[in-house]
Amino acid sequence: MKKKRIRWILFGFALLFVMIIWVFPFSPFSLKKSIRYGGDQILVDDYKSELKAFKLEYESRLNQQKNEELIQNRTTSNVEYLLKMYELPWLVDNDSITFTQTSLTDMELEVKEAKDILINLAFQEEYSKSTKSYLQSLLRETLSLEKEIEELKHHSSLHSRSTIDRQLRNLHVHFISNFRMLSIFYKEYLSSIKEA
Repeated sequence: MKKKRIRWILFGFALLFVMIIWVFPFSPFSLKKSIRYGGDQILVDDYKSELKAFKLEYESRLNQQKNEELIQNRTTSNVEYLLKMYELPWLVDNDSITFTQTSLTDMELEVKEAKDILINLAFQEEYSKSTKSYLQSLLRETLSLEKEIEELKHHSSLHSRSTIDRQLRNLHVHFISNFRMLSIFYKEYLSSIKEA
């Protein structure tokens, strides 16, 4: 009788352990600290088409700048590096992606690099009032994005699978919003150059 009871208690603890690992994928008890994320297909497809349209417009401007050997336009040149952040596989891939702490760290580094580029543009370039306003908004959005990634990265061990999935979906939407802000800033920048 006692052996049977001990077996049930051990089985209960093992079951509880497996449930904790499943419900809290980044918990200290989890051996494989990862979670699969698959973005909304409609959202991903729309985003990819927006990104493609922007890149076509941008790359033609960049090629024109290189062909005409214009004075290097810092804003146009730096957009190339900003685009890396918006082309992360989890943003543009239709398949599910496995997220680990390393994935979040890599994402955080991309956002920090983009933030640094935006800060350099803010202090090294002259913009019209409206363009500067869009640049400030883009920088604020990027700082907010960085903070959101940091919170997800540092507090994920406390969150359940569903909470992390929701946070990744919110982060996905935040990246798309940030990209749209970049697009608006760049278009405003181009129109202010034409007016000058």
